[in-house]
Amino acid sequence: MTAPTESSADEMDGKIRQLDALFRPKRVAFVGASDKNLFSRRAYTQFLRVAPDAELPLVNPRTEIVHGQQTVKRCVDIPGGIDCAFMLTPADVTVSALDDAADAGARAAVIVSQGWAEEGPVGAVRQEELVAKARSRGMTLLGPNHIGFANLWDRVAPCSLGLELPTTPGHVGLITQSGAIGSSLVTYAARNDVRFSFVITVGNESMVDVSAGIQYLVEDENTRAIAVFAETIRDPQTFREAARCAAEVGKPIIILKVGSSQLAAATAQAHTGALVGDDRVIDAVLRQDGVIRVKTVEDLVCTANLAASTGPLRSSGIGVLSTSGGACDITADLGQDAGLSLPALDDVARARIEKFLPSYGQAQNPLDMTGGALADPEAWKEGLRAFAANQPQLGLLGVVTSLPREGEQQRIDTFRAVGECAAETGLPIAVFPQIDQDQSEYIRTVRDELNVQIVMPGVARFVTAASAIARWSKWLAARSARDPEPLTPQPMAIRPIRAGETLSEYDARALVAPAGVEFVPTVLATDVHEAIGAAEAYSGPVVLKMCSAGAAHKTELGGVALNLHTPAEVMAAFDRLADRADQHGLTLQGQLVSPMRGHSTELLVGVTRDPSWGLILAVAAGGELVEILDDSALRVLPVSRNEISSMLRELRISRILDGYRGRRSADFDSVVDAVAGIAAAAVGLGDKLASLEVNPLAVSEDRVEGLDILITTLADG
Repeated sequence: MTAPTESSADEMDGKIRQLDALFRPKRVAFVGASDKNLFSRRAYTQFLRVAPDAELPLVNPRTEIVHGQQTVKRCVDIPGGIDCAFMLTPADVTVSALDDAADAGARAAVIVSQGWAEEGPVGAVRQEELVAKARSRGMTLLGPNHIGFANLWDRVAPCSLGLELPTTPGHVGLITQSGAIGSSLVTYAARNDVRFSFVITVGNESMVDVSAGIQYLVEDENTRAIAVFAETIRDPQTFREAARCAAEVGKPIIILKVGSSQLAAATAQAHTGALVGDDRVIDAVLRQDGVIRVKTVEDLVCTANLAASTGPLRSSGIGVLSTSGGACDITADLGQDAGLSLPALDDVARARIEKFLPSYGQAQNPLDMTGGALADPEAWKEGLRAFAANQPQLGLLGVVTSLPREGEQQRIDTFRAVGECAAETGLPIAVFPQIDQDQSEYIRTVRDELNVQIVMPGVARFVTAASAIARWSKWLAARSARDPEPLTPQPMAIRPIRAGETLSEYDARALVAPAGVEFVPTVLATDVHEAIGAAEAYSGPVVLKMCSAGAAHKTELGGVALNLHTPAEVMAAFDRLADRADQHGLTLQGQLVSPMRGHSTELLVGVTRDPSWGLILAVAAGGELVEILDDSALRVLPVSRNEISSMLRELRISRILDGYRGRRSADFDSVVDAVAGIAAAAVGLGDKLASLEVNPLAVSEDRVEGLDILITTLADG
């Protein structure tokens, strides 16, 4: 990532100051507070849970006593003024109430009410008027249609989140578009002693969206991991920039992104359209930018909590010790599905473990400590030290044991051993039971007294979280070794395509050739004599193909004739393809004559335009089986050569490129060159490109060349 310019740094500082006014106010007023309003009652109780000594002005022009407290009629009546207004007013009076708050000094407002853009065009106009008013008064708005935020370190909580919100500050920053999901998340967090720096609900995101929230938490010194629940990402480019900023400081982002949709129908002609859907693009973007994606709210909380505790791991390997062999087996099985790396121990570590392990035990990872460890905390210490000492392949340890209850001294001794070994070795150690178990107040007391940093609900949550953090840590470590900048297409003689333009294969080849994309040699024959002459010029059998702007999938139309050896075979095939074109109502530009190629590995390389994220590069197992094999890798352009190489390595078919079962390996650099050329051509064709697809890209030991190409354009308008 390039260093920020002075102007961009100033712009960022300005945004941070605006959000400081919102998220770090010294004085908040509840405007429209009412005993009849559930959100008001809950928010009042919540604020005093978080800041029991706070002075909290209440504004209500009609009721003198609300929540047992004297009110004022207007914000301007509050002595000393306010910094932020928590607006509980109905939508139809909120704009005028905003003026009153601004007159009292507020530079930010949290708009709770519904009746805005979520209700359609009329509400959208009302929301635009609200934002215009806020901007004219120099105010920043959070919401509307949400339940506020909590800043736990500064003890500010204008929010109606569930009253189980942990009030002890921690290091997980949570941003959610859904207030209801936010309440569920903090309730689950409370049961598992997960502590937050911020909890921010953004609602309609009129001025502050998920991406802005991420950027703010990246700069917050108390936030070590950022958890996000999102139904949509409104500003993709700002989101990606925020993710890159988080990576720069080694701060993980964990997201639960829900919802999916299809790409525009303009790409439907290309096979790439079947490989690329909105959810797959999201996956590609998140993977490309190092964002951890999870599938459940529970995993969102647990993964963020573990990440906040560990930070980047020194290595991606995980070591697990347990008093149960069954738990070891479960960990290994779940780990295999999740991609958890459980590296073998070296001989020194195994010898050290065998000194205290019973004769029937196996010194391995995961390690069954056997039941004897329950009565011998020194065994735990020796096991943990053996895993930590001179085992650079391990970045995190897990201990499977039941959580303490009063009267169970052996569980407390295990916690003490974990706390001492974590401090001694510097390696993060998580403790968790076999089956999910909530943390009681007693467990919290024991863990804090004995300096146990990480307690998780159970094996499954640990495996999911640990594998994700290990992958992220590996990505982060490799990030600095990648190309410093993505490929920038050089100026080339590619004319931009026009909206609605249709291109035959022959014209498409000619258009992208300046980008350095190699294709199998071909001659466009307009009659049978030209076809025979072209075939005779090649040594060996040839292929004939229909050439028409209307023939997107020639094989399906019966528009390809293979392995033609003699002039008679070429003549017959030429006539046959011409007849089939007539049957399908196609106007032929001619027929393409190419040499028949031998066996090769077939790839699909395509670029399609996503309406939100821009040009998406897809590399997949190609040919006729592209949609059946479903073996693909996606990235958002632009990409570096190393990123293209990583894409190819993600494919199951990549093993064949390396010389599977005695075959000679392909020239991998030439494959990367071809993919880079196709990507560059797609960029060069301009903003009317819907998709560009080379399928197949034939890869053999001595050449890499496209056998077919399809270009589709966006329609006018």
